[in-house]
Amino acid sequence: MGMVRDQPFDRVVAIGDLNGAYDVLRDILLAMDIIDQQNRWIGGRAHLIQIGDVFNRGGRARDALRLLDALRRKAPADGGRVTVLLGNHEVMTVLGNEAYCTTEEYLSFASHRQRRLWPKRVERAMRELYHDHPPDGPILPLEPRLEEWKILNVPGRTAMRRALSSHGELGRIVRRLPIAVIAADCVFCHAAITPVWARLGIDGLNRAAERAWRSSPRFFEDLPHDGIFYAKQGPLWNRQITLRDNARTRQQLDRSLLRLQVERMVVGHTQTENVPGGEKGRIALRHQERLVCIDVGLGREVPSPRTALLIEGGRGLEWTPSGTRVLWQNHRTSPRSGRPRPRARRAKASAGEPGQ
Repeated sequence: MGMVRDQPFDRVVAIGDLNGAYDVLRDILLAMDIIDQQNRWIGGRAHLIQIGDVFNRGGRARDALRLLDALRRKAPADGGRVTVLLGNHEVMTVLGNEAYCTTEEYLSFASHRQRRLWPKRVERAMRELYHDHPPDGPILPLEPRLEEWKILNVPGRTAMRRALSSHGELGRIVRRLPIAVIAADCVFCHAAITPVWARLGIDGLNRAAERAWRSSPRFFEDLPHDGIFYAKQGPLWNRQITLRDNARTRQQLDRSLLRLQVERMVVGHTQTENVPGGEKGRIALRHQERLVCIDVGLGREVPSPRTALLIEGGRGLEWTPSGTRVLWQNHRTSPRSGRPRPRARRAKASAGEPGQ
């Protein structure tokens, strides 16, 4: 699943939760000179990081994951690197929790013929549902009944489940995604890492995910509730450090950063419009710029924001097509005292997982 620490790169580009927004992903990669029009890597010595949650809510997760995996294989030849992190929605969808799947997402796995015939099937179902009422009425609202019919009848569900199985193309990709990576003096993870998980170190976190997959879980709700894939305060789900700014969460972040020997933590999972002081489409900073929240809501609405985190030249920048905004300037002093931050001993990778 990769080495603990990143080699120096010319720049780090981090993209938040995608929600199936392949077109948004491609627009950002093109504009930031990561790919060309043929989707070939031209990023040179860049490290591209996607923070997880490629799946659900949108319709083109399949294309997005395939593109990112192709770039992962090609980038090293040009001195670059691509890391796609595991998100909670990958685990959910792979293990049969399709609560956030959409008809468009299922359809992306259907055959060409099935997709071509789908609009006519929906139109016929709409007429039938309209006339499906008692002789004396009432005629119940059509839209929710039609949406229910779509979910129960949309083609592609079986094909999606097969593709995401342990033997399927996308299932194999998902099962090798790491939990966390360190780059540019930041730790990147889908959700915030608490000290009890940080004590495993990056290698330990990633090995914990490998062990969880090797146990061959079949259904999401059967996962151990204190395990790395399900734990409420685990690295795929924790929101407390993101949403709360009090003595306890500040101490948790301090301890995690010290254990992992980094200056900042970069997370997704919680849309920045829901973060105190955050805005839709904008990167949010918390805890004196030490927590960087990059789930800006890509693909949630039309038009969607095009926003990414760019780290280069010792600075953290918010990138958008209209320009950049400085988020931080790297330094090695404690943001609280102005004194040099003590360096912790490297955390040892534990053989097990912490209890929650």
